[in-house]
Amino acid sequence: MSDRVQSEVWWEAVAGACADAGLEVGDIDGLVGEAPQGTGIRAALPGASLGYDTLGKPLRFHATAAIGAASAAANVHLAVYAVSAGLADVVVIATAAAGKAPGFASVNRDEAVKTMAKLSGPYEYVYGTTRVSDYSVLAMRHMYEFGTTPEQLAEIAVAQRQGAVLHPLSVYGSRGELTVDDVLSSRMIADPLHLLDCCAINQGGGAIVVTSLDRARDLKHRPVQLMGYGEGHSHIDPNASPDLATFPAAKLAADTAFNMAGVARTDIDVAGIADHFTINVVFGLESAGFCAVGEGGTFAESGALRLDGSLPTNTAGGFLSFSHAGSCSLFTLIELVEQLRGDAGGRQVQSAELAYLSGVGGAMQNNFSAILGRS
Repeated sequence: MSDRVQSEVWWEAVAGACADAGLEVGDIDGLVGEAPQGTGIRAALPGASLGYDTLGKPLRFHATAAIGAASAAANVHLAVYAVSAGLADVVVIATAAAGKAPGFASVNRDEAVKTMAKLSGPYEYVYGTTRVSDYSVLAMRHMYEFGTTPEQLAEIAVAQRQGAVLHPLSVYGSRGELTVDDVLSSRMIADPLHLLDCCAINQGGGAIVVTSLDRARDLKHRPVQLMGYGEGHSHIDPNASPDLATFPAAKLAADTAFNMAGVARTDIDVAGIADHFTINVVFGLESAGFCAVGEGGTFAESGALRLDGSLPTNTAGGFLSFSHAGSCSLFTLIELVEQLRGDAGGRQVQSAELAYLSGVGGAMQNNFSAILGRS
């Protein structure tokens, strides 16, 4: 764990994103999502905390979406709205987790487990549930209904580690590639989910900037455009869901995004699907319509998710192998932008022009989907 404070990491990510785009930090006039962490009124007023105190000018726009760990990437549609409506010229979206503050990445294991446990529904966590146990129930149900196997889930972790090995910033890439046996022999956390079926919890940060298409065309990289976006929200307590193996709200989000973009599932070249646990990817594939309901495990088992597969997915390693720091969906968005720009190095998907992005808040309660394209 680093001794650096959250605000320092946040600003480093923002400065890096601006430099990568060919912009100055002083160009920012909009914020979507979190600001550098603070206390008291600074924490309650993120837009104000980025104004005169740091940029020396008032911000023109601030908003946020609340979709759990997916919030940062989901915020991209609010940033696009602000720019297209003339409410801001350059909007920043950033996330950072650092230091010794309480939370998932705390150095105190008991404190981290306590925080994670309370992510379950208010009427369930008192019985000792945790987020991994929430998803283990969903995984068990999917296995019961459709015959999904632990080996098929393990293939998802194996496929994603492929990309992590090729990404210099990934948390687990330096540990080398995985095999299905590696996953199945790792410690059981909540049956049927093994340790390597579960995401990494770590510290780190990232940022993107959003501006107009006309302005972006004069900057350093070929622009990536938001072509479609959708959301779906369904329940709080998992026991209130009518079905523990299929998720209409996730399907609603995907259908809305695809309809807005006017593209087909078969047009997608690369995907980023929330992978807090391997079973998440199965749900994401089925909800988006990349395969039939019940066939997500078989689809993964075919090798489709690998870098040379028919739908390369989470090509940097995802939450399982790249990073689960802060509002981690932002790293998925960053990877898709790099893929569409052709900047992904050894993990580059050839001729990638369209990307699908989805994120989940909670245990499939809140969902968003987006279609991104090279401009």
